[in-house]
Amino acid sequence: MYLHTHYFMNPRRPASRLEIVAIVLSALAVFFMLMFGLGYVIAIPMRSGEPWMLGVTGLLLLFAAMPCTLIAQFHGRRREWLRRGGFPVRGRVVRVTYHPFVSYGNQRHPWTVLCEYRYEGQTYTVRSTFLWDRPAGQTARVFLDQQRPGQAWVDPQSLNLPAEL
Repeated sequence: MYLHTHYFMNPRRPASRLEIVAIVLSALAVFFMLMFGLGYVIAIPMRSGEPWMLGVTGLLLLFAAMPCTLIAQFHGRRREWLRRGGFPVRGRVVRVTYHPFVSYGNQRHPWTVLCEYRYEGQTYTVRSTFLWDRPAGQTARVFLDQQRPGQAWVDPQSLNLPAEL
């Protein structure tokens, strides 16, 4: 299984809905900007409106994609930081969720798991990023921030391992 920790979004296997939105908005922005540029090279007949509207639409889509991309990159950096420096604990898979209304490219529908873990007598829950392969295990390795134990990340590779960590 592919490890979903990265600083920049992976367009092949997005880790969240926000990453899918950022990728789609960026692709649409590029398309409209290319059509705008192509409108000056060849005459593109438009039923209503002017060719410059393609450029404005592309810029608006680009401005909508930027905050989505920045937030997704922040989440990716936080996952990477937890993977490298987080305190590992054992989590128990409480619920596996199939997302039939989310699909991306040739990837079918992703899964997420809700894991429950205990740290210093408290019980916390954390939801995984999108898993593009069906999770098999009942336990998972969870990396948490010891100063804020509610901030955690589920290691997707540990979901396909046997019960022992």
